Amino acid sequence: MEKIKNNLNKIILAIIIILQIILYIGIGLKKEYFHMDEAYSYGLMNYDKINITDNEDFLNNWHNKDYFIDYLSVNSDEISDFLSVYINQKNDVHPPLFYLLLRIFSLSTIDGFSKWTGLSLNILIGIGISIYVYKISKKLFSSEKLALLVTAINAFSMAMMENMMYIRMYALLTFTILLYTDIFLKLYKKENIRKKDLVLLGVSLIIGGLTQYYFFIYVMGTFLVLIYKSIKTKEYTYLKKYIMTAIISAIIYLLIFPFSINHVFFGYRGPGAITQGMNIKDILTGIVTYINIIDKNIFNYLIIPFIILVIVIAFMKKSINKQKGITIENEELKDKNNKIGIFIIIPMVMYLLIVSIITPYKELRYILPVCPIIVITTCYLSYLLLKKYYTKKAILIILGVLFLIIESTTGLVNNKLDFTFEKHNHIADKIEEKNAPILYVFNTGNNRFLDDIYLCTLSPETYILDVNSLSEEKLREVLKDKNLENGLIVICNEGFDKQEVIDDLKNISGQDMKHIQRMNACDIYYLDEFTVN
Repeated sequence: MEKIKNNLNKIILAIIIILQIILYIGIGLKKEYFHMDEAYSYGLMNYDKINITDNEDFLNNWHNKDYFIDYLSVNSDEISDFLSVYINQKNDVHPPLFYLLLRIFSLSTIDGFSKWTGLSLNILIGIGISIYVYKISKKLFSSEKLALLVTAINAFSMAMMENMMYIRMYALLTFTILLYTDIFLKLYKKENIRKKDLVLLGVSLIIGGLTQYYFFIYVMGTFLVLIYKSIKTKEYTYLKKYIMTAIISAIIYLLIFPFSINHVFFGYRGPGAITQGMNIKDILTGIVTYINIIDKNIFNYLIIPFIILVIVIAFMKKSINKQKGITIENEELKDKNNKIGIFIIIPMVMYLLIVSIITPYKELRYILPVCPIIVITTCYLSYLLLKKYYTKKAILIILGVLFLIIESTTGLVNNKLDFTFEKHNHIADKIEEKNAPILYVFNTGNNRFLDDIYLCTLSPETYILDVNSLSEEKLREVLKDKNLENGLIVICNEGFDKQEVIDDLKNISGQDMKHIQRMNACDIYYLDEFTVN
């Protein structure tokens, strides 16, 4: 009978994973644009420079679409050259593992760019995320059914959908944090720790550090918890094993990527990031901002009603039991396995607090890696309150109904995901349909060109005009003898008076530019067919 239950639970987990894959692919079909950091992901995994704007021939030249595709893709003559992955990360501020994996996946689209190389990598990682959410939840709740519910809640949350759509290292960081947490809980519970568990702990530390430096914030939180536990129980065996494993892992890690020392301690994302957020007002603002982001992307702004409902449901039952003189002897209250859940909350909170201080922007992407932990701990805290008055089966139904209400109002039902960029109104399709050349008026003092590079891969050719060279005479020279029968697309980035461009092109074409779309850091205009006099 037990074997049948186990097989059934595995089948349900497999169904959840299959459904999430179908969902993520469906959402992926809607992804129509890219954040500049996503473009960085592709460039950093293959190009010979960090940014295409570093090329000597970038400014004041016409470039065909292949010039920009080259930055985003692995070329035929680069298939076996993985050195750029390592060198670019050395020169940038991030470790190399995610970029290495993205490059491997990009080998399926040689000489071409596709969103599916990054999305397929994320979706594969998403399978691992669900498996470890299930494993961790099973440890906390001592219930496979509750673990399956938590896995489903996370898999279909808006935060998880965003994580899958954002082609950056955060999905991989999410997985490594969960992998590490699962191993940490074994250590904390003093289970039969074998050498292979310590090896897996070391591997998780190494790959976490090679994914994103924020991983170490979470690790530090768990380390403090383990120290507290060891001092309280006066049992130091597992702490010693942890420390030795961490030291060996650190040595291996630094042998692989010694440049992390410079990045963390001397780079602008290290001490500079910390000092920029040490104003108490900024810290409080950051915390409140991230609470709102969590509320939106996990609870669809229903966190307060959710908390109130859980409390009301618990105390209604308490009141009924008191009136009837019922005393519950719940053996589950004696379940020591459940007490460890309190201690994964500490590293999660520590991560959120520090990230709210050091992140340059207060955005969802920075807290995506702990969103599954937030889901797990929210369900866990609700479970702690409800289990005093309800059976596990009843709690399963209560949490299932509450989260069904939340899930039914999120994601694809009422909201457009940020990282599918549907707010850009199919601008990429419109540019491709126009098949017109692009004039990109570029202020080098506000270099967010990678926010717009994808558009340049869709136009037959693009001229990058340094705004310092802008004049009506220069524009006439650039556009002279150009085939403008399909019109001209004009892109102006930030930090200069765009009216000058509008006026000069009106003098040349005899018509006003039509504003098409406001983007992340630029405005896009269109001129109908004209001839330069």
